Amino acid sequence: MTGDPAAAAHCPTCGTEYLAGFDVCADDRTPLVPGPAPQPDPRPEEPPPAPKPVEAPFRWVPVARFGNQDEARLLAGRLEAEGVPATIFPDAQFTYYGRDTTSHLGQPIEVLVPEHRVGEARVVVEALERA
Repeated sequence: MTGDPAAAAHCPTCGTEYLAGFDVCADDRTPLVPGPAPQPDPRPEEPPPAPKPVEAPFRWVPVARFGNQDEARLLAGRLEAEGVPATIFPDAQFTYYGRDTTSHLGQPIEVLVPEHRVGEARVVVEALERA
């Protein structure tokens, strides 16, 4: 499709333009329409969507402390289920036949959430404490 003003006819199916004397498209055998092929819309294409803003780095802060890893993991899982990102620290994988072996270290296991999500996390923690 060139939009040639000298074109006497064009194929409405494929847009090929023909000079005078042709009645049928040589490619697809469609009857020709008088005049040059219509031009595509000159409007520019839509710009690509803007990239999503990158969330600034955040600090992880504790919302609960436990004496063993199992309880900490349960709370972290519940927070995740409620849509609040959570992790535990230290996240030691020291288990012996499924038993937590970090408890003997005397170090509490903390459940951490992003600083900007502490309010949401506390609502979940308080609801669990009341239950």
